[in-house]
Order: sequence, then structure tokens, then C-alpha cells
Amino acid sequence: MAIEALKQQGHTVNTYNREGTFWYEIDGRMLASAQEMGELADRVYSLTELEDLFKKRKEEQGNN
Repeated sequence: MAIEALKQQGHTVNTYNREGTFWYEIDGRMLASAQEMGELADRVYSLTELEDLFKKRKEEQGNN
């Protein structure tokens, strides 16, 4: 449902399977997990909040 809503708003969403885990690339600039996409659909997160989570995750991976 989140994919359809994002596409209707003019965003691009591509699905990737990395080592058995599905990731969703939004607008070619961030990745969201299946759980995060579900939470976006349930309005737990806004797209801005989801992007902030992506940035935080990317920072944490860079520090490891």
C-alpha cells in the first residue's frame, strides 16, 4: 500500500532483494526495509521521518 501511495505522489520506488531481505529504494536516495514500508503505510512514520531513519542507519554503518 505504501508503494502505491508514494507512486501516486510522484515518487519512484524500486524493490531489491539483498541476501534474502527485501529493501525498497525511494527516489533513488534512500532504502527502507519491508517493516519500515509497512509502518509508512500505517502512518507510523512520515516520509521525512523515514528518510531521517535511513540517514541515521547509514551513519551507524559508517561508524562500524
